[in-house]
Amino acid sequence: MKIKIGKKFLSLLMGVAVLFVSSLPAFAAEVETTDCASVSYDYVTEFDDGGKDYVYIIDGVKNHYLVPPDDFDPLTATDEELDRYCFPARPKAMALSDEANSDYSDWYSLMANYTGTPEPEISVSVQPVNPEPSTPVTRATSATSYNWSGYVSDLGDSSSKFYTQAQVDYTQPTISSVESGAVTLNSYWIGFGGYGGSKKLVQAGTSTSGKSTHRAWYEYLSDTGESVYMQYIDSLTISAGDSIHVYIAFQKANNKFEYYIANNTTGKSASGYVELNASKQFDGTTVEWVVERCKSNGSLTSLGDYGTMTMKNCKATLNSSNTWLNLGNLSNLYKVTMIGYGGNTLSSPGSISSGTQFTCTFKDYS
Repeated sequence: MKIKIGKKFLSLLMGVAVLFVSSLPAFAAEVETTDCASVSYDYVTEFDDGGKDYVYIIDGVKNHYLVPPDDFDPLTATDEELDRYCFPARPKAMALSDEANSDYSDWYSLMANYTGTPEPEISVSVQPVNPEPSTPVTRATSATSYNWSGYVSDLGDSSSKFYTQAQVDYTQPTISSVESGAVTLNSYWIGFGGYGGSKKLVQAGTSTSGKSTHRAWYEYLSDTGESVYMQYIDSLTISAGDSIHVYIAFQKANNKFEYYIANNTTGKSASGYVELNASKQFDGTTVEWVVERCKSNGSLTSLGDYGTMTMKNCKATLNSSNTWLNLGNLSNLYKVTMIGYGGNTLSSPGSISSGTQFTCTFKDYS
């Protein structure tokens, strides 16, 4: 049973900015680093257990931010309760000590670290989408992009399979230096879609503006206008050096995009779901793990010197099995190197090690 207990309205959006990037192989977020507006929830619904569902209606799309009750323990929560609050599902396992059940051990460690979900503080930039898709320069193992660096698995448009879940762990990078006089905006994320000219993309992760402004965010894009860019979760504090876990899922049959972002250093997390039209906004034929330089005022920003960043526990599931698969075992993998317009390397991914991780290395600003 749900009970509505209040209502607020979407605050006035001022100084909106385009957040979309077209590049050699991909689309991704384009962000105005200074102009974004706070938004208020339209209404909040309370569950029987005391948890709450804050609903933000943005451009007609319902965004649900979920806050479990204060005594919520994901380790003892039922599968239904985990699903209600968009926590990663509990993998099946015999015992924590069973090496064959490392997925369960990883999940247990993540959930044991949970200390609570802060009440939402959300800011967002909104702009109509006018994408100009482009095709990858190559369909070989290696590819280049003006804004992406990392790995992509592309099943192909004709595939009957599609990705349903993805996850990653990383340390929020420290930006040691930025290009003098240039706008700098890095982002680190996982997503479905946006590759090879696809205009459909759902993604979640963290970002760094300049050297020291760190934020958690999620985003959804489409080819028909139902797009909202980088919804910043300001209530989830992120700092350089924090241990971050990001999980996303798309329930195609239910038109439901889910995100879960955890700061394992503080024990706090944020989770929710968006009511989307899968036919318009979900392209599960690709899954990606990306370090990106975003776009501001129509131009690519400079890449901040993040040194090296290792993306760990890179896994995804397919609709055909719903079993976690290691990055190194995914089909049609593309190793994407970020380059500048002069052809110089900006960010370079290394080889996949242990089947689930790789390291990106900063090379140049722009």
